Amino acid sequence: MDPQSSFVFDSHYFENLYQNKGLFQSDAALLTNANSAMIAKLLQEPKEFFSHFAKSMKKMGSAEVLTGFEGEIRKQCHFVNH
Repeated sequence: MDPQSSFVFDSHYFENLYQNKGLFQSDAALLTNANSAMIAKLLQEPKEFFSHFAKSMKKMGSAEVLTGFEGEIRKQCHFVNH
């Protein structure tokens, strides 16, 4: 989601956020006061970005996905289907 470095895995996405060039509304949500200090740190210390990314991928990999009849595809994310 970063047009300037779309073929490189880097933290340039956060530079775009700071310049209000996010692609989605959810990108703007990352600029709240609670997250802005973290984004600034990721910009100043790119190694920190890779460390956080690795931890996040590990967490996502351990999430148990519901398959078949155990889960559902929601029509609206905020509500369970009828």
